[in-house]
Amino acid sequence: MSYLGMIFGKIGVEEPAFELLLTRVLSSPQTPYEIRKYGKRYAIETTMSSSDKTSSPFMRLAGYIGVTKSPENAKNEAIAMTAPVAMDKNHESGMKTMKFILPSSYDDMSKIPQPTNAESVHVKEIAPAVGAVHQFSGTFDENKCHEKVRSLAAQLLIDGVDLPKGEDGLVALDKIKYEWWGFNPPFTLPFLRRNEVWIELDDKQVEKLIASQKKE
Repeated sequence: MSYLGMIFGKIGVEEPAFELLLTRVLSSPQTPYEIRKYGKRYAIETTMSSSDKTSSPFMRLAGYIGVTKSPENAKNEAIAMTAPVAMDKNHESGMKTMKFILPSSYDDMSKIPQPTNAESVHVKEIAPAVGAVHQFSGTFDENKCHEKVRSLAAQLLIDGVDLPKGEDGLVALDKIKYEWWGFNPPFTLPFLRRNEVWIELDDKQVEKLIASQKKE
């Protein structure tokens, strides 16, 4: 993938495979979304405080796969970059986690070299999951991503998905599992960037949602 292509939003790296279960096409001010089902995946992850700059955890993970220097893993093995870069937040501690999904060829823990920087970088198995995904462009910053999570959660409530609410009647973000995903490097033109937010659902929520959409 050329540098120019990445500037204009081209994504030339592997993404995790998924099964598309539902596409909800909606116009503003409603929030369109997809329901996707992902299989088991493996990732490397690192934690960061709210005061850490995003570049610091990114470089720890990039070091493991060998983006800018010799790979910091036990096999000294260069590993291809993938998309997206995934972020989540622990509302109790305020700590955030950044993840790189490993290429699909790393489909078993035995194939994954251990990090040499084991205090900061960890290998994680991600269980199969189903959830709602909303895609948007523009900057990939935490405030905007949380705004999009709230919009997606509100739309899911409108569509009949039972989600936990706070005293204000809105979805309680600290009671649901969600992530925000970035697919492009920082130098991609903002209006051509692909960002996504993910809210994990369970099978019963998805079955009910799909059944209700078929009746419309």
